[in-house]
Amino acid sequence: MAMDLAIQNLLRSNEVKQIDFTMAGIRVSGHGFQQLSYCFSDHPIHHRIRVTARPQLVGPHVEASYDADNDKLHLRSRAVMNTLAGRAAVLHECTHAQLDMRAAGTPIRAEEGAAFIAEGWYYLACGEGDALANSDIPNDITNIVIDLRARGARLIGGPVAMTGRQINLARAAMRQFGYANAHYVSDGIGGYRYRGR
Repeated sequence: MAMDLAIQNLLRSNEVKQIDFTMAGIRVSGHGFQQLSYCFSDHPIHHRIRVTARPQLVGPHVEASYDADNDKLHLRSRAVMNTLAGRAAVLHECTHAQLDMRAAGTPIRAEEGAAFIAEGWYYLACGEGDALANSDIPNDITNIVIDLRARGARLIGGPVAMTGRQINLARAAMRQFGYANAHYVSDGIGGYRYRGR
């Protein structure tokens, strides 16, 4: 299967559809991932995210990276989508892409926190709590994910909001990872901006 179509299938999966939370003005949702899935195609389309397997463009300790300036998703290899950890890493990067598609200029630590939360949520939605515990996702983020999923299960039709304490914990965890106190600039995917839920 083409890498684009494998990512499209991931973004449309039942596990990803469960994700729906807000963090200080940032919304990450299964519906947003569904909309993002239309930006992945093995055919030329105007609002396309290009997928490449180029390890030299991916950091030494990650499986994927998103380039918002050029609307590209770089994978360490074509086999990344064959493992749970690889799919979780791609979902992390697709969280950045979703926020880029929303044209939401966000604080780096908040956006990275949101991406790690989506990644952790995916592990738990797949029934892989042990894999999450063995991942590089910080314990504070894991605890936030567990709480968001529990509260989200009681909500009908809306996102679950992170508490102020959770937002501060997530930002602190990202500071410990070395993320700067600055902003990501997002301009949409090929000029397309998504304003939905």
